[in-house]
Amino acid sequence: MLYFAYGSNMERFQLKRLCPKAKFVAAVVLADYELAFSGNSPMWGGGIADIRERLGKTVEGVVWEISEAERKVLDEYEGYPALYLHKEVQVRNRAGKVITAFAYIMANPGREMAPSKRYKQLLISGAEEHGLSDEYIEFLESIRPLT
Repeated sequence: MLYFAYGSNMERFQLKRLCPKAKFVAAVVLADYELAFSGNSPMWGGGIADIRERLGKTVEGVVWEISEAERKVLDEYEGYPALYLHKEVQVRNRAGKVITAFAYIMANPGREMAPSKRYKQLLISGAEEHGLSDEYIEFLESIRPLT
């Protein structure tokens, strides 16, 4: 199954801790969504990534191929279905090919909260590692973390 990661799970080491057999498929773009940070994660010390529908905006990320067993591990880690739900999304790779994958979206988005420096750096690291656009990396770098 194909999983669209836009948050900390873009970063290979982070994802491989949970899904050691995951295979990188593509760097992709999700149209008409924006990246948001909601809630307050005690583990990460700040807001955590979410995607919200927003016409004209884009979210870049990574598609991983994972097994059903690994999805169950991810579900537990992501707090499915209490914290996050599954959503089928259509993303495009650099060649313009449409890929259907599932993503996690917050079940009940809380108030916006900035991410911690550590969490923000994990997103940047994952974006750089997989060659997301310079513009998107600059956007991630511009996010003001909690101090």
